[in-house]
Amino acid sequence: MELVQVAVETLRDLLIEEVKFLSDVSDQVEEVESDLRTIHCLLKDADARPDGYNSAMVRNRVAELNDVAVRAEIMLEKYAIDVASKGQDDITLKEKFKRYACILRECFNVHQVGKETEAIKSRVAKLASSLKSMSRSTGESSLSNTSANNEDLLRQRYAHEVEQHFVGMEKDIEHLVSLVKLDNDKRSLISICGMGGLGKTTLARKIYHHKDVQASFEARAWVCISQQFRPETVLQEILKQILPKEKESIDNITNPRELVVKLYHVQTQKKCFIVMDDIWERNHWESLMPAFPIAETNSRLLLTTRNENIASQQFILYKLDFLTEDQGWELLRKIALPKVYSSRGPRPDLTQLEAIGRKMVQKCGRLPLAISVIGGILCHKQTWGEWENVSNNMDAYLKHGDGVGGDKRAAQVLDLSYNVLPYYLKPCFLYLGCFKEDEEIDTERLYLLWMAEGLIANEEKGRNETLRDVAQRYLNELALRCMVQVRADDISEEKFSTEYNKFTSCRLHDLMRDLCLSKGEEECFIEVMDLSRGGKIPSSINSATANNNIIRRLAILGDGEVLEKYILSHDLKLKTPLRSLLISPSDGGTMCTSRITNDFNKIKFLKTLILENCEFENRKLLREVGKLIHLKYLSLFESKVDELPLSICYLPYLQTLDLRVRRRRLTLPNAILNLKRLRHLFLDEAHVKGDVLLILDGLKELETVVGLNSRFVRIVDLPKLPNLQLLDIYVWDYEALSVVVHQMMTQLCETHLRVYFDLLEQGADLVLGILRKMFMSHSLITLVIDSRIGFNFPCYQPEMCPNLVKLELTSSKIEGDVMQVLGNFPRLKYLLLHTNSFIGTEIICHATSFPQLKHLKLWGLPKLKKWKVEGGAMPNLSKLDIYECTKLKMIPDGLRFITTLQELETSFMPRQFNERLRVVDGEAGQDYHKVRHIPSISLHSHDA
Repeated sequence: MELVQVAVETLRDLLIEEVKFLSDVSDQVEEVESDLRTIHCLLKDADARPDGYNSAMVRNRVAELNDVAVRAEIMLEKYAIDVASKGQDDITLKEKFKRYACILRECFNVHQVGKETEAIKSRVAKLASSLKSMSRSTGESSLSNTSANNEDLLRQRYAHEVEQHFVGMEKDIEHLVSLVKLDNDKRSLISICGMGGLGKTTLARKIYHHKDVQASFEARAWVCISQQFRPETVLQEILKQILPKEKESIDNITNPRELVVKLYHVQTQKKCFIVMDDIWERNHWESLMPAFPIAETNSRLLLTTRNENIASQQFILYKLDFLTEDQGWELLRKIALPKVYSSRGPRPDLTQLEAIGRKMVQKCGRLPLAISVIGGILCHKQTWGEWENVSNNMDAYLKHGDGVGGDKRAAQVLDLSYNVLPYYLKPCFLYLGCFKEDEEIDTERLYLLWMAEGLIANEEKGRNETLRDVAQRYLNELALRCMVQVRADDISEEKFSTEYNKFTSCRLHDLMRDLCLSKGEEECFIEVMDLSRGGKIPSSINSATANNNIIRRLAILGDGEVLEKYILSHDLKLKTPLRSLLISPSDGGTMCTSRITNDFNKIKFLKTLILENCEFENRKLLREVGKLIHLKYLSLFESKVDELPLSICYLPYLQTLDLRVRRRRLTLPNAILNLKRLRHLFLDEAHVKGDVLLILDGLKELETVVGLNSRFVRIVDLPKLPNLQLLDIYVWDYEALSVVVHQMMTQLCETHLRVYFDLLEQGADLVLGILRKMFMSHSLITLVIDSRIGFNFPCYQPEMCPNLVKLELTSSKIEGDVMQVLGNFPRLKYLLLHTNSFIGTEIICHATSFPQLKHLKLWGLPKLKKWKVEGGAMPNLSKLDIYECTKLKMIPDGLRFITTLQELETSFMPRQFNERLRVVDGEAGQDYHKVRHIPSISLHSHDA
C-alpha cells in the first residue's frame, strides 16, 4: 500500500491542481479522477484486511499504478510550465527564449497532452476494473485469510509457556507486581508497550505467574488478541478462564452485548486479574472497554502492545526499554553456552568469546529477541572462529532465518510491525531508510522531504492544519507504534522542542533500519547504496535495477572518497526516470560530483535533489540544476558553493531551497522572488550579487525563512509574505527589529531572533518599549542579544516569554536580580550568561524558578562572587558549565538536591575552586558532597 498512497494521492492532487491549464482535456481528467477514487477505496479496503497485499497480482497492479502516476505527474508538470511560459507578456521574446528554451523543447502541445491523458485514462480504467474483479474473488480472500491465520498461530503466546532464559527485568517485575497488587487505585489498567522483540509478553507472563499476584486474585485469565481480532471470541475466552465451570454455557452465548455485561458483572463480584497480550489497534480496545469496570472494582487488567497510542489516560503506561550491554551478554551466554553457564566448578576463560559476544549484542541492538535468535545459532558453535563467522553473517541470520533450524522469529516480528501500519504511514517509514545508520534525523528536514516526495496528502489535513502539521502527526504515530525513536530535546546540540515543533530529531533502531532497507528494496520504493571505506564498490546500482524493477528514489551514502571513486567510474545505470537523488558522505568531508551530469537525461525528472558535503568541479552541476524543471526540493547543505547561478531561480515547482553551504558567504542572484511556489528557504551568511538588498516580495506561499540577515534583505518585504509562519533572522538595526517584532505580534508562529547592535543608540525609552513588546510575543522561541552596551532588563510581567526555550545574553552589562525575572520564564530550557552580560556580584536562583531549565552556562562573569540555589530551583537541570567566573568562591550547596544533573564542566576557573570539588588521594574536597551524585565531572583551572 505504501506505493498506492503515493501514486493515487500524487495523481489526484496534480490533476486537481493543474486542471486550470487543461481546459481542452478537462473531461478526460475528471474520468481519471473518478477511477482513481475507486482504486483508492478498493486498495484501502484491501489494506484493512490482514495479508491483503501479499498477492502477486495485487502487487503487480500497485506497481503499474505507480508507473502511471509518475508518467502523469511528469506530463502534467511539463504542460503546466508550457502554458505558464506562454502567458508571460511582461518579458521580451528574447528574454523568454533565454529562460525557457530548454523547457519549451520538451513541452507537449495541447494535442499531445490530450493524447497522453487518454492513454493514462485507459490504463487507470483497466486497473480499476481489474481490482474490482480481484476484490470479488473469493479464492483470493480465502487464500489471504488462510495465510493470516497461519501467521497468527505462529505468533500466539500462552500463559503456561515457560521462559527458559530470562535476564534484565527484575526491577520491572518488582514494580509491576506492586502496581497490580495495589488496591483502590482508580487507574486499574496497566499497559506494557515497546517495539516487537523487547520481551513484553515474557514480562507479562512473569507477572501473571508471580506468587504474590496469584495470591492476590480470586481468578485470572490470559488471552492473546493478535491482529485477527474477534471481540466475541476474546470475551468468551476470558469468561471461560474466570468461570471454568460455565464453559459450555459461555460457548452458547454469541451476542457480544451479553458477553460484555456478563464479564463486567463477574469482575464486580470477583477480584480478577486479566492479561490481554498483543493488542494492536486502539479501536480493538475501545470495543472491549465496556466489559471492564474502571475505578469500580479491585480487578486489574494488563495489556501488552506495540502501539503506545492505545494507552489513554485510563492506563498506567509502562514503557519497556532495551537491555544493557551487560544484560545482553548475560542472555547470550545463557543460551549460547548453557553448560559453561550452569557449571558449578571453575569456568573456562571466556575472554575471547565475550569480546565477540558483546559485539554481537550491540549488532542486535540489545533487543532480547534478536539476541535469543543469535544465541540459538551459537549454541552449536564453541570456537572463536565460529563465533566470528556468525558475527560477520548476522544480517542473514536475523533477516532470513538462515542457519541452524532456520529461526525466523526476528524477521517475523519486525515484518509484522511494518505490515500492520496504516497505508499512509508505510511510505513515511520506508523513506527513513535513506538516512545514514545511527543518524539523528532532523525532524524539520524530514517533514519537508516527506512533503516534497508527495507522502503527505492534502486530504489528510484537519481543520487549521498545514501539511507540516500532518507530517508531525505522522511521525508521532510512528513513534507511538514503536517504529521510530523520537527525541524532544538534545542538550549537546542545544535543540529543544517547542509548541510548534514537538520533536527535534528522530532515529531508527538498527534492526528497524534493516527492515526499512529490505522493505524499501522489495517494494521498489527506494534503493540505498551504502559505500563505506574499504567496502566493495558495486559495479552498478544493485538488485532492483538488475531485475528490471523500477527505481524512483536513490540514496548514495558512505565515505566521501569511496563515493567519489564510485561516481567518477560509473554511470547511473537507470532504466526508468529517477525522481529522487540523495548523495551524502558520512565522514564530514566533501566529494566531487561532476561525473553525475555526464548524461543529464538520466536525472532530468528529479523532484528531490540532495547534494550534501559536495564540491562542484567547474560549477557544471550547479548550472545544470536549473534545467531540473520538476524539482520541489533542492539542498546544497554543507557543500562548497560560493555563488548560485541565475537558472536556479527559475524552477517553477521548487518548494524547499536549502543554501546553508560550508564556510563561505554565498552570493545569490536577486531573483529568488521568481520562485513563486517556494515555501521554505534556508540561508546562512548569504548576500545578493552587487551588494543590493534581497527582494522577497511576491513569494506569497513562503512559510519558513531561516538564516535571514537584515543587512542583506529588504526588511519591508516581511509584512508582504502572507503565509510566513517561521522566521529565523539576524537583526542589526532598530528599524529592522521594529518590523520583526510587529510580525511576531501579528502573524508568526515561531521566531528565532538574534539582535546584534547597541540597543541604547535609539534611547532608553524606545529600547525598553520594543523589548517589552518582544518579550510578550507567544512566537518568540530563541533569543540572542549581543548589545555591547548595557541596558535595563524589563521587569517581569505575567505571560512574559511564554514559549521562550533558549536565551543567550552577551556583553549586555545587566545589573540587578535578573535571575528572578528569567527564572519565571515557564519553558526556558537553555540559558547562557556570557561576557559581562551580568555585572552584579550575586546570583540567586529562587525556589520553583527555572522549572524547565536543562542547560545553564555561566561564562565570563568576572564580578560574580556568590551563587545561591534554593531548594526546588532548576528541578530538571541536566548540564552545568562554569567558565571564567574567576571571583566565584564555591559551588552552591543547593546543587546537591538537583538529582537530574548529569554533567558539570568548569574551565578557566581558579585552582582553589576546582580543588574543593575533587577527590585527591582518597580525600574529598570541601564541596565534593555537593556534586558527588553527578556522573560526569570535568574540571579545568586557568592556572593549571
